[in-house]
Amino acid sequence: MLPRPLETFALLLTSLPVWAAGPIDTDGPDFVESSEVVGNARFQYEAELTQERDRRIPSSRTTTATPTLLKYGITDTVELRVQTEGYIRVADESAGASDSPRTGLGDTALGLKWHSQDRDASTGKPAISWILHFDTPSGTNGFEGQGIRPSLRSVVTWDLPHDLSLGVMPGIKYDGEGRRFTSGIFGTVLNKRISDKFRAFVELSAPQLARNQNGGTLASWDVGAARLLTDDTQIGVRASVAANRNTPNASLLFELAQRY
Repeated sequence: MLPRPLETFALLLTSLPVWAAGPIDTDGPDFVESSEVVGNARFQYEAELTQERDRRIPSSRTTTATPTLLKYGITDTVELRVQTEGYIRVADESAGASDSPRTGLGDTALGLKWHSQDRDASTGKPAISWILHFDTPSGTNGFEGQGIRPSLRSVVTWDLPHDLSLGVMPGIKYDGEGRRFTSGIFGTVLNKRISDKFRAFVELSAPQLARNQNGGTLASWDVGAARLLTDDTQIGVRASVAANRNTPNASLLFELAQRY
């Protein structure tokens, strides 16, 4: 017979949700997001540290940011999402001189993700999800965008032979500073499962497909990897180089993700 406090605690433990076993599935570190959701009554965060180098302008610009994605499953197929650009630091260097860096907080987006179809490798059936986001003008010190900017993406993932998987992410968004415009989003990634705890990937990422008067197409070639520390914790890295002249020269991303 347990003492009443221990008996109460034991009853509380037995009343908690029982989650199916399985490793964490993250939207990063690759640009193409996952076609899976976090799961009912589960919480997950994906915290990143990014640095981008841009030498296309007269001065060399380095942008450092801490984007973070928070996810909570409201059903087995739908998750609520809060995504913030986090702390941003922009430093310009020109001809041996450095301007004082600009710092502030970036915008926050609110969204939903719906996993609409499970994959079946035996029939070639892909997993499909839909991601709807609304970016809000919530940044500080000049880092805020203009108005509410909606975006819609779909993620389609096929399991392939030899522990490979292929993901494709088309999308559309309404954005812009001063002049609002509609642009496309596209990414495709090839993942290779090296072991139960380690995967590597190569991808083409294009966060903006637009006309020249709207900034043109931004695209990069990416390589990266992710490693499971536990079933609920993952670290990852992604390195990118510009695929065209419109895109900043190079960037590096580190990610830590945990699920509860």
